[in-house]
Parts: sequence; C-alpha cells; structure tokens
Amino acid sequence: MKNIKQPKIAITVVTGFLGSGKTTFLSNYVKYLLNKNENPSIIVNEYSNLDIDSNALSHDIEVASILNGCICCDLQRDLIKQLKHFINKSAMHHIIIEATGIAHPVEIIAACQDPEIVEHLATPVVIGLADAPRFLARAQYTNSTIQLMEEQLKVSHAIVINKMDLLESVEYDKIKEIEKINPQAPKFYTSFADLDMDNLILTTDDSMSPLGQPMHHHGIKSMQYQFTGPIDRQLFYQFILRLPDNVLRLKGYVKFHDAPNDIYEFQYAFGLPDYEVIDTTMPLTIVMIGEQIDENQLRNKLDMLQFT
Repeated sequence: MKNIKQPKIAITVVTGFLGSGKTTFLSNYVKYLLNKNENPSIIVNEYSNLDIDSNALSHDIEVASILNGCICCDLQRDLIKQLKHFINKSAMHHIIIEATGIAHPVEIIAACQDPEIVEHLATPVVIGLADAPRFLARAQYTNSTIQLMEEQLKVSHAIVINKMDLLESVEYDKIKEIEKINPQAPKFYTSFADLDMDNLILTTDDSMSPLGQPMHHHGIKSMQYQFTGPIDRQLFYQFILRLPDNVLRLKGYVKFHDAPNDIYEFQYAFGLPDYEVIDTTMPLTIVMIGEQIDENQLRNKLDMLQFT
C-alpha cells in the first residue's frame, strides 16, 4: 500500500437506473480527463456475466470488469480487492466506478470507505444520471424500483438529466420534479450525455463538496475513527444501538477489554447491527456513512468510549 502521507486517490461513482446513459457519459468524461492529463482507471460492474460497457471505453486506460452480480451487495469484496489493486499503482490518482443500473450508491460508497482502504481514498463523489422519459414514466414500475431510481439521484452530488431530446416540450416542466428529490445537486440537462465537462469539475476532498460549491453540509458524508486499543464491550453496544437514523452504514474492527486478543468485525445497516470474530489482523478502525451526520458529536462519543 502507499504511504498514508500520499494524497488520497479521487473516486467518482457514476450511478443511474438502467438505460440512463452512464456508459455514454463515462466515455465523454474519460476523454475529458485524458485531455486534462489525468490518469483515470475504471471499474465497470455488470450484473450479468457479459462485459459490454468496457468495450465502449477508451483503450488508453485500464478498465476492470466485475461481473455476475452487484458491487453494492454480493460483490463488495471484489470491489475492495480491485480498489486495492489500483491503490498499489504508483501513477494512479483517479478511479471511476460505473455502477450497474440496479445498484444503490450508498453501498458503493461504503465499500470505497472500507476500513481496509479508507486511508488511501478520498470520499467518493457521486454523479447520477437520469433517463428523462423513463423518469417521468416511473409510475409504471414497482414501488421498490421507483424508490431505487429516486434514491440514486437523492445521494448524487451532481445530476445529469439525459435524453432530453426524447421529451415533448410540454414535459419540460415535469422533469423539474427531480429538483424536489435533490434540490442541492447541480443539474445538467443533456442529450447523449453531451455537456461541458468544465462545468463538472468535482472537488474530491473528504467534505464531498459538489462541483466546488460550499455545500459540504448537504448529502452523504463519511467519517472514520481509529481506536488505539481495546474498548468496553457494553458501551460500544450502546453506542451502536443509539446511532441516529441518519447514520446509514457502519463498518469497522474493534477489540474489547474482556477479549483483548480477538478482533471483531462490526456492521450496521438499516438499523440492525451484526458482528463476528475474525481470524485476520485488521486496523482498529470504524467508518460511518450517513446523511448530514454530525461528525463532531459522533467523534466525541467515540472519544469517551475509547478513554473510559
């Protein structure tokens, strides 16, 4: 792994429901980055075993494909393994992840901020794409699909509303409904995902400020905390159970006073904790991801845990 003093590698996640134009956007985005002498590499996730999208991308960059599943759930370990591969490349400074159309970005952010690799990677910036006609016709889908389509946009730091050429003029006002889903994210109305990429300069520091605007207090954020040694088991359990609703995910590794030789892997999602003893050495670090989380408050509680 790189020395931790090296600048963190930028991460861009391209999300959007099936057919929204992610690969077309990504192709345009990669050309832009190459012209700016960036050195991006790409991870493409296909739900099937057929890799189609990577063939449409530039041959001047490394493209890794993760097939037969979704990196937001069953293939998270594959994603972390691939990220480790890119981290070890000395010239790497920008990784782009094209998610499958049925992936939830929060789970991908969680994988990118896994305690094993979080010190090497900047907090991901999410670019969401919407198929304008499909978005307007989303009522034809199940409630779970509608929820996924909207949540992909809700957690995005910038939104590209694509295929505007397929809308009737009377539908232009209706597409503004996306503003209600995510009023903070800048919107770009396009056809063929063609836009001025100079207007899409993303800051990729840990504040996750979208497009250089002072909006770090909006949207999905993450924080990490490192323990110096074993902690009190019951106090940690209480901390987990009392997490506020806006903490969406937690993952980390801890030791307890009553079993100082054991390392526990903890996970927290949808309000439910899960944990197990692992037989590998991991950093005693936890990562929390949430919406408008109060990092100072959480850090203070963890400090009290650590020094009690």
